[in-house]
Amino acid sequence: MAVDNIFSRAPRPFNVPDPTYFSFEDFIYFMLSEEDKGNAQSVSYWFTVLDTDGDGLLSPADLRPYFEQQSGRVASLGHEQVPFKDVMCQMVDMIRPGKREGGFDGFREQDLLKDECRSIGGALIDATININKYLQWESRDPFAERQKREDEFECDWDRYACIDYNRLAMEEEAREEEGNVEMEWASGGEDDMNVIS
Repeated sequence: MAVDNIFSRAPRPFNVPDPTYFSFEDFIYFMLSEEDKGNAQSVSYWFTVLDTDGDGLLSPADLRPYFEQQSGRVASLGHEQVPFKDVMCQMVDMIRPGKREGGFDGFREQDLLKDECRSIGGALIDATININKYLQWESRDPFAERQKREDEFECDWDRYACIDYNRLAMEEEAREEEGNVEMEWASGGEDDMNVIS
């Protein structure tokens, strides 16, 4: 559903004539929005995707269909399924949306942009579209979270880019070492052939 909405509702106008494809720039914008849900652009991006009726409010009715799809994934991964109303209660308690006449009717974009709610707003988005990240958030280690707040990275994107760059560098190094071993073996094999002849 989220992927369909990214293409049909276009939270950011695509830079290609065919709206069924991402340009490289569109993909980068998507990756930034996915990996760092704590900044205003990302919140706006996902808010547009999830606000199915376009009323500027993420109501329970907007979020429930996404959450139900996620619940199916949770069950298939063997995790305990949490009822939708429990997740909504948890998010309301943590985000504390502004008081409105008639009680809680949903989250507005500014609710998710409050300084103290940036990471929690990201968890609400992950609960509806990215079950792996939501499960990581649910089982987070408070000590690791504190370390994360004190590390040298300014945002989640910087942290993601550094970790992924290091992963790619290690893979490249392993491939080079593998290539060197194969070259040594190949040159050793030729020497053996010379000895035999």
